[in-house]
Amino acid sequence: MAQLLALRFGLIESLIARLSLQGRMLGVIACVCVALVGTEVWQLQRVYDANIQQTEVVTSNTARSMAEQVETTIKTADTIVASLVGRVEAEGTGPEARARLSGLMTSLATALPAIHEMGITDSQGNAIVKSLTVNPAGLNYGERTYFHYHATHPERGALIGARLKSKIDGSYNITVTRRINHADGSFAGVVVTSVSLAFFQRLFDQMQAKSGGVIALLADDDTTTLARSPFVASGADGPAVSSELRRQMRNPRAGSLTYTSGIDGVPRLGSYQHLSEFPLTLLVSQSAWDVQRGWRSELRWHAIILAIVVIVVIVLGGRAVEANRVLNTLATHDGLTGLANRRYLDATIEREFRRAARSRQPLSIVMIDIDHFKGYNDCYGHPAGDDCLCAVAGAIQGCLRRAGDLAGRYGGEEFIAVLPGSDAPRALAFAERMRLTVRGLALQHGRSERGIVTLSAGVATFVPGRSAGSWQVLLGDADAALYAAKASGRDRVQIYAPPQAVISPANRARAGGLQAA
Repeated sequence: MAQLLALRFGLIESLIARLSLQGRMLGVIACVCVALVGTEVWQLQRVYDANIQQTEVVTSNTARSMAEQVETTIKTADTIVASLVGRVEAEGTGPEARARLSGLMTSLATALPAIHEMGITDSQGNAIVKSLTVNPAGLNYGERTYFHYHATHPERGALIGARLKSKIDGSYNITVTRRINHADGSFAGVVVTSVSLAFFQRLFDQMQAKSGGVIALLADDDTTTLARSPFVASGADGPAVSSELRRQMRNPRAGSLTYTSGIDGVPRLGSYQHLSEFPLTLLVSQSAWDVQRGWRSELRWHAIILAIVVIVVIVLGGRAVEANRVLNTLATHDGLTGLANRRYLDATIEREFRRAARSRQPLSIVMIDIDHFKGYNDCYGHPAGDDCLCAVAGAIQGCLRRAGDLAGRYGGEEFIAVLPGSDAPRALAFAERMRLTVRGLALQHGRSERGIVTLSAGVATFVPGRSAGSWQVLLGDADAALYAAKASGRDRVQIYAPPQAVISPANRARAGGLQAA
């Protein structure tokens, strides 16, 4: 098992070593393209994130500014309410007091554009004084939520009411109310100031025209949108606020958020700011699509430019690879047969010999020669001889079965097959298969006793631990085996075997240590 694994790793190492410069250049081109794309993606992601951060800063500043204006407006209304409560509790609600209160409320409502109207009710909810009407007789506000609250709660603080429709002109407002007490502390009525939602709508519209997006005033204690720009037509309760948005605005007092609008279904991102003294929240957001509008345009141009650059790199790189492939082929392969040339064969044999020694795996060399090739050239001419060389080279190449095997032209009519990891029997079988394949071509040869083109081959195998010498010795052994095959009558395969004994100087001839296959 260990030998099998070592053999496989040796073959893989051989393939990697033979990886052409063409493959390495393709890898470089691929790395350049990936680097270009990666850099652009990283840069565009930074721009994308920067747009979001900038939007958060802008919407946060706008929300804080608008929240301060809303809070100032509500505080002004509450100051008026507190002042009126003090007057009523001090002066009562007699005819003269009512006249003074009516004139005061009318002048204040006229002077302050945010104030829609002011009113005072008795303990039964009946209107005593109203700024919008001289005679409020018959108007009762006992069903209002704020009235029930003050009637049942002794607290004297301000109460911010829900969105309400005026009984006088039908406009929508929010109320700022406080409780009136009798001298004994019992409930005496309510002072109410209605803050115009139309005022906030105009304020928001002015800001929205400059910044775009959405500006909305929300009530904290219910799901009501009190005012919104752009305006959205809705019923008496106002547009509903989604539970997702409510959840994100729960804490802390201010922050950024991303949500999908329950009104128009548009994904938005922005910021919110809770008022410090009142249960109201200012929301400023922009469409996620609009935030990245410039980024998308930049993305398109970058994609076009990047595509052009990548195409240019690929085209130029492809031409360089092709040119390198041609040069590499000219440098390492025989121009006639397309097999490896002598220089490349020598380098390969040397490399495979060292690898075989390290991995303890065999290495076989097959030396091949076309029989009577000089006579073939003399009989048919050199062009036909070239055709014969190409046909034999193709037959040899076709007999290679393993990925690490290599065939090359060693010179003239001589060829070599390098078989890493092949032992002697396997190399001998290869050589015999190759010999029979060339015979099967049936190329006519009038100067050969067999009448067709044949070849002779010599096989030598290096076995680490049993064989000695260098790769040049291995190559010489294969050449000696080929010499013996030709001396034995040609059209045969001979395997090299070291001489068993030295009998006489004549036995030192190259054929002396060979055995017939």
